[in-house]
Amino acid sequence: MRKFIYSLMAFIVTFFVVSATNVSAKTLVNEEGSVSVSESEIINDDLFIGAQIVTLDGSVNGDVFIGADSVTVNGIINGNLHVGAGTVILNGNVKGNVYVGSENLSVNASTIGGSLILGAGNANIDKDSSIGGSIIAGAANITIDSQVKRSVYLGVRTATLGSTASIGKDLYYGVAENGQKIVIQDGAVITGETHKYEGQVAKPFVVREQVVSGMRFAKIFTTILSFLGALIVGLLYSKLFKDHFAQSAGFVSKSFWKSFGVGFLIAIAALPALVITIITVVGIPLAGVTFLILILGMYLAKIVVGFSLGAFISTMFNWKKMPTFATFALGLLVFYLLKIIPFIGGFVSITVLWAGLGALALHTFSAKK
Repeated sequence: MRKFIYSLMAFIVTFFVVSATNVSAKTLVNEEGSVSVSESEIINDDLFIGAQIVTLDGSVNGDVFIGADSVTVNGIINGNLHVGAGTVILNGNVKGNVYVGSENLSVNASTIGGSLILGAGNANIDKDSSIGGSIIAGAANITIDSQVKRSVYLGVRTATLGSTASIGKDLYYGVAENGQKIVIQDGAVITGETHKYEGQVAKPFVVREQVVSGMRFAKIFTTILSFLGALIVGLLYSKLFKDHFAQSAGFVSKSFWKSFGVGFLIAIAALPALVITIITVVGIPLAGVTFLILILGMYLAKIVVGFSLGAFISTMFNWKKMPTFATFALGLLVFYLLKIIPFIGGFVSITVLWAGLGALALHTFSAKK
């Protein structure tokens, strides 16, 4: 499975490198081994790393994105840190926010200027660490001994606030039904209020109401997660492949109906073409590659249209000084707001899909001429 993921990542990067003219970030990939950034090394750009073992001892003047089995950060990151790994050990300093998805997270004598957002099996933030923003955590077990300047939000099975823990604002927590209650040791300081959520056994009709309410909440929550995910992908796309990003969006703005028509043709022709290719047997590998490109294009469609929509809105309101990412974020937000409107949302989604697919295809073919 790991090799498949790495191969897919490599394929996506290769696809864009062929189509794009400018790559504005440093990428380090070693599927079978380790990647190290030495203590003396300074990277004045965003950094993307994919490997089994990653050790970052140097300095990065930009955002860092890491996918690995094991990650150790001892250096300095003057941006945000995004990590997906089995084990993450953070000993260094991060100026921005830290986003972590891992089985085990250990934060030791580390300074985080922004917030720490994590999903983990086990997490430990020691007494010598400092969090400049908030901690937002979903974990099986978490121990916090550090100073947190803002609020702490916990959804956990077990949690411990150590004797040296200090929370600058409020504590919000919920404990799983089969979990223990949170342990707040003597000496721990919570400057604000403590808000506790506990589920209760309810009557059947109340349960039904809660189920309906829960489904609505789940839909809203998944939409927010989808929006945030698209926002991150758009950030990567705009930074790594700036020209491809802007030029593809340009096709939507300048040739919307042409892009829409091409996207429609791709959508209706894709399935029959894949079936025919698979039937030939020898064409199965080609069908697999084509399917991956199609899935990638379908996801990037909303990214491309989002930027085009944001540019249209900024022009309409004469917002001339909006940065590229802010323009994209505005357009993407408007798309997601339209998407949740009953009846209209489905039409908007289809329109965006076809227009975005067509724009990506038109740009790819025009770049090869």
